[in-house]
Amino acid sequence: MKKKLVSLFLTIAMAAALLAGCGDDGQSGSTDQTQGSQEENKDGADDNSGTEDKADGEDKTDAPEADDKEGAGSDAAGSMKGKKVGFTVPSVGNDFMLAVTEAVKAALEAQGATCQVDAADGDVTKQIEQIENYATMGMDLIVVFPINGEALTSVGQKVMNDGIPVFAFAMEIPDGATTQMLSAEEADMGAACLEMTNAWIDKTFPDAADGEIKVYLLSSSYSPEAVERCDAMRAIKDNPKVTVIEEETEDWNSVDAARTRIENAFLTNPDINLVMAANGTSALGVESYMASSDCPIDDLSKFGIFTVDETEEIVAKIKASANDESVLRGTVSMGSIEDTVNDFMSAASPILTGQEPIPVWNGGCKTVTADTLAE
Repeated sequence: MKKKLVSLFLTIAMAAALLAGCGDDGQSGSTDQTQGSQEENKDGADDNSGTEDKADGEDKTDAPEADDKEGAGSDAAGSMKGKKVGFTVPSVGNDFMLAVTEAVKAALEAQGATCQVDAADGDVTKQIEQIENYATMGMDLIVVFPINGEALTSVGQKVMNDGIPVFAFAMEIPDGATTQMLSAEEADMGAACLEMTNAWIDKTFPDAADGEIKVYLLSSSYSPEAVERCDAMRAIKDNPKVTVIEEETEDWNSVDAARTRIENAFLTNPDINLVMAANGTSALGVESYMASSDCPIDDLSKFGIFTVDETEEIVAKIKASANDESVLRGTVSMGSIEDTVNDFMSAASPILTGQEPIPVWNGGCKTVTADTLAE
């Protein structure tokens, strides 16, 4: 099954540090390129030992404790100098993905490596081309946050056969990666969102009749992982109190697309009580409409938005929901930005320093609400 990366809790200081210096080199959707330019990357790949087959899913090792992970990065100091990493991601169209890529880039550069980040803009063909370009440019490691892992198996196998290790980041590339960093199941995240949504319904509408509560499910089929997550969220239909109205956002990386969807939904369903959004960006789009003068709800205490993904902005709005200053009431988190960087370095460091590749598994998820933030 497909997995989902650790959602990130962003601090203002971290965001300011990480988001600086983002540019566009005009090649393969590149959104950020280190000072080690493509000219330098043409020198050819180092022959390293990171071409072993990826560990079977049943043999995933647990991620080391935080102190051990930090040690892995520290031990690599100097030995990563001059190493070149290509990192392709589905998109950097939202704060979550941008923070992920910048955090990874910063961690690698702190150990002397260079990292080029390219966005595939949701296009699998473009992501395949980026992987092929990295191989041509002589990258020592290719990190792939897949749009569709199964579609990348063939190119992953080809690149590994050419002697360049592939790191599947956040989602699996079946038989097409040297190693991987995985976290909670998409179904688990959808189920966690479902659980907190049902709890809020029972608390807010204890005496609701069958079908009385109108739930607007803003789903997505952006990727197989998005479909899996939304499938779990659809179990809200089993709650006898609710009637579900489902629509799909055409772009879950767009706040504006979600805002347009909810605005139109209220025209035909003015009695919507809550929204379940496929991801954090969609949830923020809905919340922006609910916070505007166009909001059709008089009593905001009886309205809620629930989602998956944790960012600084989402957490701030959840905190504000305690006083109904926001209606974004809950999300699902996988951990902090530090956790993500440590996990990444635990899996990437061995490859870049000529050691045995290891998979890293950081399972589990937690719900974030105004109550949990107050604890």
